Order: sequence, then C-alpha cells, then structure tokens
Amino acid sequence: MQANKIKKHVKLCLFSFFCLCLTQFKAFADSDVGAIAWMQQSAEYRAIMSQTYTNAAMQLEKAVFDNDWTAAIEQFGHTGMNQLPNAIIMDLDDTLISTMPYRAELALDNNSHTDARFMSWVNTERAKLVPHVLKLIKKASSLGVIVLLISDRQCLPNPRDPCPIKTKTLKMLNRISLNFPKDQMFFRGEFSDWNQDQSSRRAFIAQRYRILMIIGDDINQMIPKTASLPASARQKLVAQYDDLWGSRWFLVPNPVYGAWLNTLAKPVSDNLIGY
Repeated sequence: MQANKIKKHVKLCLFSFFCLCLTQFKAFADSDVGAIAWMQQSAEYRAIMSQTYTNAAMQLEKAVFDNDWTAAIEQFGHTGMNQLPNAIIMDLDDTLISTMPYRAELALDNNSHTDARFMSWVNTERAKLVPHVLKLIKKASSLGVIVLLISDRQCLPNPRDPCPIKTKTLKMLNRISLNFPKDQMFFRGEFSDWNQDQSSRRAFIAQRYRILMIIGDDINQMIPKTASLPASARQKLVAQYDDLWGSRWFLVPNPVYGAWLNTLAKPVSDNLIGY
C-alpha cells in the first residue's frame, strides 16, 4: 500500500511538473507569435522602419562630406580614413530582408529554429525586403557609397562551394533585384576567426573601407564582444555610446530572436519586473 501511495505521489508530481512546463512553453510560444505578428502586420513596425531609414539616409549625406567621420569602433582614433572607399555595413536578416515568413512557418507548425529548417527556407529563394530599406540603399548608390553585408548565416563548405549559403543568399537577393558581389558579403565561418562576435569581420572591413554607418538589429553588430554579456552590461554599453545611436549607428527592432533573448535568464518570465 505504501509503495502504491509513493507511486501515485510521484506520478502526480511529474504530471504537475509537465503541466507547469507546458504552461511556460505556451506562454513563450504565444509571445513569439505576438512578436512575429507585430513585425508582419503592425503599422507601428513600418513607421519605425520608415523613420529609421529616412534618418539614416539623411545622415549618410552628412557623413560622406566629413573627412573625419567613421562609425566603426575599430577605426576610432585613426587618421587617413578619408583615403579609403566609403561604405556602410548592413546586417542581412531582418535589417535588409525579412525572415519573418520563415519564423511564422515555424510558429504555425510548432517547430523550433534549426540550421536545416532555415536552409530549407533559404533554398526557396523567396524573401522580401524589410519596409523602407530602399530609402537608404538608393541614397548610398547616389552618393557612391558601397553597401557591405555582414551575416551570421554560417558557411559550411562542401567540395564544390566554400560557402553554399552565401551562394544561395545571392540567388535570393538577385530575385529581388539586389546584386551584391561576393567580396562585399561577409558570412560567419568564412575564415576561422569570423565567429558570432562580428569584431573580426569589422576589423577586416575597416582596413579596406571607411565605415560611415552600421545598421543592424543587434548591438553586437556595432559594439565588440556583447553577444554573451548579461542584459545589464549590454544596457551600460548602449548608454556609453549614446551619441552614436541615430547618427552613425542605427538599430532596427527585432523582438523575435537575437542576443538580447539568448542572454536572459530562463525561463524568460523570470526577467519580468512588476510594480
């Protein structure tokens, strides 16, 4: 009898734990769906993108004619930057093109992100530009400023192609009438030190271009070694470089994924602060 009671108690505990996990998973999934829907459907998202890229285009004209202007920490304090070709650095996913159809498909199918699933979406070669990004692309073109793409899409070489995902991405961009030379795209893993922290790629670019502006959806794209820092440290760095936001650095919203989410305590609800 005692053994049966213990078994029932254990089963009840396991069931309660399962229900708790299921509730927390549902809450997280619902918030994910809400974030995706906001980026796909809200007028507010489009308004933010419009004001971001309109302001960036205006600032770019100012930057081109300022010989001391640079947006890259890797170039701060250096002289002779104006002898290099002018360029801006843009993140690829959800800064230039939208991955929200892929994210929405995951949510609809109750799936999580994997490299294989992402590659299946890339292979469709269907992607749309994020709203209003052409305002900046066209302004850069009119000023003779080169657009460079940094992406954390990871190169996994095969015998025929050192970076198949870059090749597929180029085809995807070509379908929406954007043509980027391969040497103006910098993917994670192309070289051994090109990792999630984008500092090494920015340093590589900084030797070859004057970086007038950086646009992305994660502060890791502007500030070195922030991908694994806790939220409090990331907030302090944002305050430290306050004068660069909206002039040389432009951040577009992404509540769906990114380093901000990876650095939070789990479960995510533990990070909420009430009154």
